[in-house]
Amino acid sequence: MDTRTITRILVVSLLLLIPLSIWLIPSTTAAVVGFFVFLAPLWLPLVLLVIFVPLWVVYVRSQYVMSVPYVTLELKPGDKTPKTAKAMELIFYSLHHRTPLSRKMEYIAGQVRLPWSFDIVASDGVVRFYMRIPKSHRQALEMRIRNEYRDIDIDEVRDYAREVGYEAPRMHLSVKEYRLAKPDPYPIHTYESYEKNDESENPFHILLEKLVGVGEGEHLFISYMVRPHQRERKKPWEREEDALHHDAQQEITSLLGSSATPKELPEPEQKLIKHIEDALKKPSFDCGLRAVYLADNDAYKESNADLLNTMFESFNDPELNVFEAYDPRDNVAWPLSDVFAAVPAFGNMFFYHLYRRRAYFIPPYYGKPFVLNTAELATMFHLPLIRRSSALARAKGTRLEPPANLPI
Repeated sequence: MDTRTITRILVVSLLLLIPLSIWLIPSTTAAVVGFFVFLAPLWLPLVLLVIFVPLWVVYVRSQYVMSVPYVTLELKPGDKTPKTAKAMELIFYSLHHRTPLSRKMEYIAGQVRLPWSFDIVASDGVVRFYMRIPKSHRQALEMRIRNEYRDIDIDEVRDYAREVGYEAPRMHLSVKEYRLAKPDPYPIHTYESYEKNDESENPFHILLEKLVGVGEGEHLFISYMVRPHQRERKKPWEREEDALHHDAQQEITSLLGSSATPKELPEPEQKLIKHIEDALKKPSFDCGLRAVYLADNDAYKESNADLLNTMFESFNDPELNVFEAYDPRDNVAWPLSDVFAAVPAFGNMFFYHLYRRRAYFIPPYYGKPFVLNTAELATMFHLPLIRRSSALARAKGTRLEPPANLPI
């Protein structure tokens, strides 16, 4: 029996028990209530503390995030885009910085590590690339990108997610989030291993070719929400710790078992331990991954909605790690989860607004983040070199045209 079921049973039982006891045994009920009122100075402060401290944290963190201006930039790769994803890894490497936060900064001022967003948008058979970043970081990041991609176009645009509205009666919306099936220390294959073998197909290109099938009246949005991974505290009273290295040590210990050294293990376990240790050598990011499929009723395709379930299967390796899709409604606490089940359109609107806000690590929504290092993240998002013979060539065809939402 899950937590939600137990909560429902307790709430319904209390709602039935209180009026029933007042009707059957009014004198006893009055005595019990009087006893609890008498002890209110003892239990009431604790109840208020449990209720209002989380509300305060949500409030101050929301206010802090709202005070930070963000900017959306469209990235248009050119003919001289590097074939390797190494260029994007160097960009991610430059973005990795640690932000020390004291308890006072976290729980009084509401300061948090600001997330970035790297997005892929498919609409009308065209694939575009965006990033949403704090405005104060734009100059440094843009300079770094131009150093790696010499002929790239970078345009400031209005957020594409706000250009497309969701109207429940005439539109369909599907949303999925993704997590790693195994613990974070188990890495995924990176572009380095794919590029060693020229015959192996780039899994990121496989992903993009799937998106080209999104036709007129359809929109498919993918957002990689990231922030630098660092030592942090899970509870206000706990010390900061690096969860990734702690979990990695536990996984290696579990793989070793009674063996003294990795050399005593079978070759597959030796390779797995080496993969884990190599992944720890590069800077890592906390990542959230969300995809939304949005379409008019007459343009909606069930096959494209089902595509969300297998969107990232090209990156999977059962020996290392695989991506699992899940419905974010399952991540919402009761009673809001029951409201979404009763009124699906309300749930769709809620999650579409979450996508617009890129809310994942901070209020109003906490997702299930996983950890990728710079090479893994660059494998899953980089600017591709588009060949004319490729199905992605249609995306390149719009490169010299001004964006429709160019600010005036």
